Amino acid sequence: MALSNNQHLTILLFVVTFLLNFSSFHCKIWEELDFNSYHHYSDVNTLFKSYEKRFPTLAKVGSIGKSEEGRDLVYIQISDNVSVTEPGEPMFKYVGNIHGNEAVGRELIIYLTQYLLENYQLDARIKKLVDNTNIFLMPSANPDGFERAKLGVGGGRASDSCLGVQGRPNANNVDLNRNFPDQFRTHLNDPIQKETQALIKWIENNKFVLSANLHGGSVVASYPFDDSAKHIMAGHYSPAPDDAVFRHLALTYASNHKTMPAGNLCEGDNFKDGITNGADWYDVPGGMQDYNYLHSNCFEITVELSCCKYPPVSRLSTEWNNNKESLLSFMEQVHQGVKGYVRDEATGAGIENATISVAGINHPVTAAAFGDFWRLLVPGSYNLTFSAAGYDSKTLTQVVVTEGSATEVEVKLKKSLDLSLAAMLAKFANSTHRQPLPGLVEPTEFRHHDHVAMTKYLLEISQEFPHITKLSSIGKSVEGRDLWVLEISDKPGVHEEGEPEFKYIANMHGNEVVGRETLLPLIHVLCHNYGSQSFITKLVDETRIFIMPSMNPDGHEIATEGE
Repeated sequence: MALSNNQHLTILLFVVTFLLNFSSFHCKIWEELDFNSYHHYSDVNTLFKSYEKRFPTLAKVGSIGKSEEGRDLVYIQISDNVSVTEPGEPMFKYVGNIHGNEAVGRELIIYLTQYLLENYQLDARIKKLVDNTNIFLMPSANPDGFERAKLGVGGGRASDSCLGVQGRPNANNVDLNRNFPDQFRTHLNDPIQKETQALIKWIENNKFVLSANLHGGSVVASYPFDDSAKHIMAGHYSPAPDDAVFRHLALTYASNHKTMPAGNLCEGDNFKDGITNGADWYDVPGGMQDYNYLHSNCFEITVELSCCKYPPVSRLSTEWNNNKESLLSFMEQVHQGVKGYVRDEATGAGIENATISVAGINHPVTAAAFGDFWRLLVPGSYNLTFSAAGYDSKTLTQVVVTEGSATEVEVKLKKSLDLSLAAMLAKFANSTHRQPLPGLVEPTEFRHHDHVAMTKYLLEISQEFPHITKLSSIGKSVEGRDLWVLEISDKPGVHEEGEPEFKYIANMHGNEVVGRETLLPLIHVLCHNYGSQSFITKLVDETRIFIMPSMNPDGHEIATEGE
């Protein structure tokens, strides 16, 4: 029986209503966070492992090292393809609880973990962020301190019990946010702690682009520098070269916070727009945010989240609601500025550790493994110079940065026809900008060599690399052992006009073996990288190098390991 027009319309309206309700049900944002307790060390591990199991393609749990009491410094990595490093995807991190009694940031990072993973398929904004960012979340950089800390009392404004110091330092009673090497201070008050060592290694060995470390005791976003050369206690503005970028980043967090822009939420606070330069607030030598900026690509700010450092659990839902939008908006800033690739003009391969410099801003950054780079900048027009060892540099002028997504560029560098050895050496003169040589072949085995083993090694090297080496004995020891010298040069055995001659001699005292066992790996590096590393090739081509690993082989034979 044919349906009437009214029946058709009724069925159509039913289908549309069903689809709208179905869509609404399945697109509802997940908000089922548990604010009833703080997460202690074992709780964090259990929760993160459960999320890793539930979301195996999105989440991976790891540790950057151990605390002084042996607890893991746990993080969770979140990305759309978490087991793979994807070209063009910037690295971001949040670190909480470096002061063990400042506990709100620890919980916010846990909530953020849940929010990102649970809403990945439900919220287009979250999906875009996770698909395009390599996110690392560390709830606690000081788990030992947190286990000693005591819960405070009171509400939004701090009471005496909220401002204590129990649990602030690590197990050795060291303030970890005063424990990093500092640009304005040559000596640390305390030895570098295990937690600090692990953080330093993590910072330096990864190409993080943006970061925040989360604290408590005030409500403000603080940015570098945290101290100054004069170490004036307060009221001295100490700008970083990227001061404009840091102000923008701090304002991004503060302006999206529900209460931070007031700037006066805690007793004694008076921060315009809810932000401050760190040193202008008070001098903090040895802080983590400055170390990030000075020793890596990473721009980091410090966010103070609550007047009460360790507030009662009744405050946790309020703190999440106050900070949720700030946490997300700040993460999105990792995609601001200029990004792209630096490639070899001939091969198209990315140039790892290529340097990206901005005219007028004394802070270069370096490219990641695929030649991909990210340079945070505020809107404006910039001249960018791209350089790499063995390549001609290239400058792009008037690169325009706008609000929103980063400006994308692809730069192709041409290999230098003849980069002088002096120019190459100049790149290593300043340790602040010294970079490892990408692709460097290094020895994998380190052991002591007696005279027989050393002789065998030198003979093998001279046979494998006859075009650049010549092995000879300059005489015999008292007991008749050869005094071996290995010459390394592009024309071994020939004195070339204008070419300087250089020598290393080790092990004159037979029981002093470090020099002997350092020169053998040096031989390995010079020979195995000749022809593939432009710097080493140039060094060997323009220098007649003589290496004598042992001047006293008899003494070495009777020396005792561990002496």
